[in-house]
Amino acid sequence: MSISKHVMRSKSFEADDLSNVVGPAGVNRYVPQGYTVRSDSGSYSTTPSTGRIGQRSDRVGHLALVEYASTVIDNIVESKGTPSRFIGSFARAIDLASLQGSLRPTSFAVDVASLVDAVQENREIRFVRKVSDHYIALSKSDTDKVMAELDCVIKVDGAAKLLDLVDPVNANKLGAIAINKGRIALRDLKLPFSSSVEVEDPQYPLGADPNRLSLRRYIDRENRFIVLFDSLSLAYIDGTLFRDDRFSDGGHALLRHVRANKLLNGVTDEKGTFTAAQTAFDADSTFGVIERSIADGDEILVCDDLGDEWADFIGLNNSSSPPRITFYHAKHGELSLGASQFHISVSQAIKNLQRMNLPPESMGNKIRSWKNHYINGGVKTRIPRTLRGAHGQLAAELASARNAPDAIRRVFIVTSSLSRKAVEDALKRVKAGQAADPYFVQLYWLLMSFFSACTEMDAHGYVICQD
Repeated sequence: MSISKHVMRSKSFEADDLSNVVGPAGVNRYVPQGYTVRSDSGSYSTTPSTGRIGQRSDRVGHLALVEYASTVIDNIVESKGTPSRFIGSFARAIDLASLQGSLRPTSFAVDVASLVDAVQENREIRFVRKVSDHYIALSKSDTDKVMAELDCVIKVDGAAKLLDLVDPVNANKLGAIAINKGRIALRDLKLPFSSSVEVEDPQYPLGADPNRLSLRRYIDRENRFIVLFDSLSLAYIDGTLFRDDRFSDGGHALLRHVRANKLLNGVTDEKGTFTAAQTAFDADSTFGVIERSIADGDEILVCDDLGDEWADFIGLNNSSSPPRITFYHAKHGELSLGASQFHISVSQAIKNLQRMNLPPESMGNKIRSWKNHYINGGVKTRIPRTLRGAHGQLAAELASARNAPDAIRRVFIVTSSLSRKAVEDALKRVKAGQAADPYFVQLYWLLMSFFSACTEMDAHGYVICQD
């Protein structure tokens, strides 16, 4: 369920008792596609998304098959047992068809964060608009206007298969969605500025893409939208309906990875401003807070920003027991409970998890680059890239941390755009039965996928934010 292309897509587990060998922190972002259980009475399999249950056996006649099916159905209906706690640690994909008639969609939102990535970060698409008889590419300011217009929560109204999207302020109809057996489809979306926008593949010359789509059709085809329901544990994200009961039960799995640092309350910029005489990062920048406070326990601290960047900062402590390796990814932004501020940070952090083993073949070039002073925007400062520790000892310190069998690896996303108290309050409202914001739900799934990806790579993921 990760949003990153750099993590494992699927895996299988096999053991006499899976709950003894697979921790819940490592599986909570996986959706089970099938189970196989062996017992004295035979080997059984089940597919959660379809409800299919099967048993391996010799060939049997249809009467024996009917008897078997009746026995299984009776066992399910009469069962008074509680679900396995291990199975409950997985997120669950729900078949839309099985819940039709009992689902009540309440909120719709476009996945603006993934659109921003596709347009600005990955350059997978471009926005165009037809003027007279030719197409023009949208400027950066017009693209930002499109994103700002799409960045809203729309009410879902109606009780039929085709539901209206309604402006929650003035009750004007903005579009429609259809709940089909296999997926939810965006049938219409009319917003003043973005309705005339179309999407092209940038590999074609401007206006020459034969597969050009309207923005609405692109959002629908790529499933770049979120739908929430009156059942708070359900969320339709990336074209799949998921159930996560822990979200509506207080979100403790998320909160234990979120830490507060009061110094981030006063941050005004990610890196700060720079002069040729400067010897330290600005105290009111995210970089400055990492250096002065968050990385306080690191004996070695280097700035790896820009170039072949693994993290903004890399910290080591070989004196602690056990030794510690920490990657710091710094961000700044307006306070928000949405996911848009985190997409790039999470993708970058996941992509560089492999580098936490400090591969020796890469360290020579890294160490040479850390001998220089920090340069940003053409300004060569007097800020050393090796902020703590002797540059001449870096090779030995890195080797010591790499070779320690018990070294702890930590990944910190340090941001001023999130408040831990705001997260706590939002989770309390959800637990009390109040409707959740779709963007907060997306933030929850995004961060949980990040923490799970860290666990897969024997690392510990955290978000450090405002209090």
